Amino acid sequence: LNEVFDRLREGLDVVESIDGIEFATSDKYGYVTSCPSNLGTGMRASVHIKLPNLTSDGTDKKAKEVAKPLGLSVRGTGGEHTPIGADGTVDISPSGRLFIKDRDIIEKL
Repeated sequence: LNEVFDRLREGLDVVESIDGIEFATSDKYGYVTSCPSNLGTGMRASVHIKLPNLTSDGTDKKAKEVAKPLGLSVRGTGGEHTPIGADGTVDISPSGRLFIKDRDIIEKL
């Protein structure tokens, strides 16, 4: 995950170095994005993972029960309000993203 983040950071540095391109940032809140839940980082990191023992009933209910105390969210592979994969694949990401630093998101995953 750190290698992926490093590649993302390098790409953003290139884009930010182009004359005339500026991202809205705040010294206090970080990057200002179009989604308030991502304020501070501008990043949502997730992994797709098969959880056959937690999705054997065809739902993500058990996976959510396990993930919630860990501060993780479970959703379908197509994003919010989408079904889990037929093979039990789900999308997992940190629940909290508001005012969280990039490294904290990566560590949570």
